[in-house]
Amino acid sequence: MKHVHKIQALAFAVITLSGMAGVAQAADESLGVYTGTVNISGEELGENSQTRFSGEVKIRIPLTSRNDTTAMADVGDVETPSATVLVKQWSTTSKGSSPDSDGQITTWSCEIAAPTEVPMNAQGTLNIDYSAKKYSMFIALVALKSVPLKCVNSRSGAYKDEIATGFFFGTNEPDLVPWIELPFADASSLKATYQLVPVNAMKGQYGPVDMAWDLKLQPQ
Repeated sequence: MKHVHKIQALAFAVITLSGMAGVAQAADESLGVYTGTVNISGEELGENSQTRFSGEVKIRIPLTSRNDTTAMADVGDVETPSATVLVKQWSTTSKGSSPDSDGQITTWSCEIAAPTEVPMNAQGTLNIDYSAKKYSMFIALVALKSVPLKCVNSRSGAYKDEIATGFFFGTNEPDLVPWIELPFADASSLKATYQLVPVNAMKGQYGPVDMAWDLKLQPQ
């Protein structure tokens, strides 16, 4: 369950940083809603473990404020999840930190039993600058149900487990200041193929994460 703890920490960081700018406004769908898909693949790094993950996200992002020059979506799911994720890969390999009494180091490996669609709560922020034609965002996703795993222990053999997965996407880490901005030609269509390379708090915890999103503003 290690990964979901990291994602929860990322989500908390987004909430904290958003709160520094003021109290978040409630979503008003009359301002517009971005809907679309995000494909994500990357690697989580631990001291004695590695996890490869990939998933396809379907998400709704209602704007919470909007004027002639800027717009913002301050996402904070509480009861109703705004995303579903088809978890396509979750492959973990890990080993004990020291040899056992026989001098051997125990190893484990796990992977999802099958691709699984999971509802997820979203926490994060999307900022749009109409005058500069740029935008920035970071959104963390935390699963509301676990995904079955099939695992193998080098000593005891095969066994079953489960994990509450988590994903994230955006232009930069949530604690990076200033945020990285990407250009857009039309604010009604935010589309990019992007690689987030951790340089701040996430450095050493994740390798580069490949992302491709296609978010479209629905008619008001």
